[in-house]
Amino acid sequence: MGRTIEFTIEHGDISSFEADVVALKYARNFYGADQFVAHILYNAGISYSDIKPQIGECAFINTCNSIKAPYALFVGVKNLYEFGYKEIRDFAVMVLNSLLNKAPEARHLAMTIHGPGYGLDEVEALMAQFIGYLYVIQNGVIPPGLEYISIVELNSQRVKRLRMGFEKNIAGLGNISKINNRWAYRLEMPQKFDYITKRTRGLSEIEIAGTTSAAKPHVFAAMPFRKDMEDVFYYGIQSAAHANDLLCERVDQEAFTGDILDRVKERIETATVVIAELTGANPNVYLEVGYAWGKAVPTILLVKKPEEVCFDVRGQKCLRYEIIKELEESLTKELKGLLRK
Repeated sequence: MGRTIEFTIEHGDISSFEADVVALKYARNFYGADQFVAHILYNAGISYSDIKPQIGECAFINTCNSIKAPYALFVGVKNLYEFGYKEIRDFAVMVLNSLLNKAPEARHLAMTIHGPGYGLDEVEALMAQFIGYLYVIQNGVIPPGLEYISIVELNSQRVKRLRMGFEKNIAGLGNISKINNRWAYRLEMPQKFDYITKRTRGLSEIEIAGTTSAAKPHVFAAMPFRKDMEDVFYYGIQSAAHANDLLCERVDQEAFTGDILDRVKERIETATVVIAELTGANPNVYLEVGYAWGKAVPTILLVKKPEEVCFDVRGQKCLRYEIIKELEESLTKELKGLLRK
């Protein structure tokens, strides 16, 4: 076996995770974990201007022991509105290329997952990021000291979902092997001769992850982006969508700056189906349902309490549910029937 890189998805806090370098994005503003780490660095006396690189550039920062990792790498990318699956893949490539130049001796790189926090399909986002790593590894242009790449995620339930999604997507793929006794995978860096003449069986099916993701059949979930709705989305709606080989997306209207109406309209117009959770009578949800109807996009309406359905959609078929498992089962069946048509 030649040189290998160990890949893991770990539960933890990126600021206290033990690694040599933590890599983050600067998407013309800070969000989520990027914002959290940037704030810690600022409190340690590091100017925000030093960690706001231009698009395509990077800032390599000594963290002054303010976080566990001694160095942070910020890579400048497009604004969040434009940071889709392809950009996530390209971001992973830029991180490894930047690491090669700035810290070639680094052994352990830690990153967070990008996309789910503002509505992209979490498994597709993971695979886009992973294939960015794999692209660099299989072309042999990686930092000479690099031995470990870890995705660090604060939400333990997301860690479980990402691990399951990862294993499903790499099934049968060569040059990737499971490490015994713990959740970790060994990525083998083949010789260039082997890569060119003996192309890894199955790689071609996933190596374009991210580049064509936006055109894949997807569900658009019209629902409030609230903590109390997370299980409904991930275990009810997303699980049903994935069971029918559909990506599952939504839009966090508070995550984007400026007018995001074009983003919402585009993802509704291109959706295979819009699934609207009507509980609570959120006005934005009803606006998105109306737009889907106007564009003749199939819709599936969900509700816990029928009395909460507003006048405009009364008389329309609604999937009622009380528990999330019931929602997952009925929605999986409903989607299967819709796709059959």
